[in-house]
Amino acid sequence: MTEKISLAGDLGSGKSTVADILIKRLGAEYYCTGAIVRSIAEKRGMTVTELNKYMETHPEIDHEIDDGIAELSDMDKFLIIDSRMAWHFTRGTFKVYLSCDIETSALRIMNANRRGEHSATLEETIEATRTRRESEKKRYLEQYGVNIKDLSNYSLIVDTSNATPEEVAECIITAFEQWKSDKSYNRVFITPVRLNFPEIELNGDVISPLLEKISRGEAIPDVEVSEREGEFYLVGGFDSAMAYTMSFTTFIPAVLVDKEPSGDYVNMKDSI
Repeated sequence: MTEKISLAGDLGSGKSTVADILIKRLGAEYYCTGAIVRSIAEKRGMTVTELNKYMETHPEIDHEIDDGIAELSDMDKFLIIDSRMAWHFTRGTFKVYLSCDIETSALRIMNANRRGEHSATLEETIEATRTRRESEKKRYLEQYGVNIKDLSNYSLIVDTSNATPEEVAECIITAFEQWKSDKSYNRVFITPVRLNFPEIELNGDVISPLLEKISRGEAIPDVEVSEREGEFYLVGGFDSAMAYTMSFTTFIPAVLVDKEPSGDYVNMKDSI
């Protein structure tokens, strides 16, 4: 079986743009369910949001799409599969999830100007995006018992909120090479402005040598993050996270842990 990358993620997280870069860089073929869904919506005279609500009570549409995704498992081709459920139905894929804050998602959806996917204002598009996210989560949970928002399902989570598509694609390609030799690979790459930092006093004497190690390309202690309702919280490796932030790196490499955030937090974007 030829290796495959399944690409899931938030609406407006840049999946199709990143996929286009990946297929060119890796010489893979592209399979996208989003185009199929948009076509079905247009034929029925619906917006994509309306179709998603309709599909909550008409599972035959999902099953038709997902049967095709499952058949990709035995296809002897290198595929980039842009699909909410390919990680679940297509065997042996490198499971990637692209995450994005909802305001940036809505702005990208409006700029893409796809018929039936955005509203007249940013506020209305944010609400429609939130509604569609919840509709998809509910639908897949009821039909398959699968929570597509449970990030522990994926081998790689990349936050695209403040990163270029090229940076995201490069991150995926590097991680894919590591995953091929270690199938237990599991990492999160999050942009500093997306991360909620605890309000604690940091130790400059500890951060300074970490900054030097980063400048030399050396590994430093792991950052631990926890995700709750689309928000990422720093719950371990505080000094490392600040060192990466002060180094102006695009991504903070981290591991995802199931640890409840406690105390007061501040978002890095709000402190700039």
